[in-house]
Amino acid sequence: MSLLEVTDLQVEYASPRGAFKAVDGVSFSIERGEIFGLAGESGCGKSTTAYGISRLLRPPARLAGGSIVFDGQELTGMSEAAFLAYRWSRMSVVLQSAMNNLNPVMRIGNQLTDVILAHEPGTSARDALSRAASLLALVDLPAGKLRSYPHELSGGMRQRVVIAMALALRPDLIIMDEPTTALDVVTQKGIVKRILELKRELGFAVLFITHDLPLMLEICDRIGIMYAGKMAEVGRSDQLLRGARHPYTQGLLRSFPSLTGPKVRISGIPGSPPDLVAPPAGCRFQPRCAHAIAACSAAQPALRTDAGGSVACHLYETEEASHETVAASRQR
Repeated sequence: MSLLEVTDLQVEYASPRGAFKAVDGVSFSIERGEIFGLAGESGCGKSTTAYGISRLLRPPARLAGGSIVFDGQELTGMSEAAFLAYRWSRMSVVLQSAMNNLNPVMRIGNQLTDVILAHEPGTSARDALSRAASLLALVDLPAGKLRSYPHELSGGMRQRVVIAMALALRPDLIIMDEPTTALDVVTQKGIVKRILELKRELGFAVLFITHDLPLMLEICDRIGIMYAGKMAEVGRSDQLLRGARHPYTQGLLRSFPSLTGPKVRISGIPGSPPDLVAPPAGCRFQPRCAHAIAACSAAQPALRTDAGGSVACHLYETEEASHETVAASRQR
């Protein structure tokens, strides 16, 4: 049984122009100890998916449908009080922008001990402080930083504090939403390295969300590619790197430079993501797709699974489909 199973997740936003689904029928699973990545352009719904799973949606967003099963338990029907106790102890979250997620007028030590004492009220203040120091040690920060305020720490240090907070109750799953955004490359490398080391030591699973596809290919076991609120492709990282099948995934890979191999011209994906209030008929990527066929504008393709992973593309729905056309695009 998978640790997390998300099925047909739907998140809806109200707007002056009408309601729209920022996440529309997304399904995926995460195994124990696995790093599963969600990638895609800004606005594709990857962060909204994380907020939907962790019940951090705020109006005008709402969970409109779907199933979220964590370790065999359905979460969508769980009361808010029950879920508040569940979050942090079984599932924790590292949100974007560490400075915005730390209380600017509280010392780091107090913020860490608050998490421990809120979920384990029988813990003494002394023991909670000792555990807080141990948590900082896990992310390579000295115990002296417990007395610091957030503004006294660098961006990388603040991000490490947020990660330590997420580890406070030894959860089974940590949702990391752009955990290295706005950090310099050297700091980013150090934090990613420590995340991987901690995962090996503690055995937790990670839902890793970023628009940085090369980083994701390096650290994730499997990756889901989202486009305009829908899942376009899911596969092992090595499979996507060697042979991405969805034209959108191929376009994303072509848009990043490579330090090895022959020189190739970097090309972006033409056009812009669709208006979700009035999305195009059929496949939402078809207005930008060089391989679109008649079926693409007639119906949304289902996410089909085979030995190579899962892909939502009409080009792969029949044996007669033109795989050669898609394969040729990988060489461009």
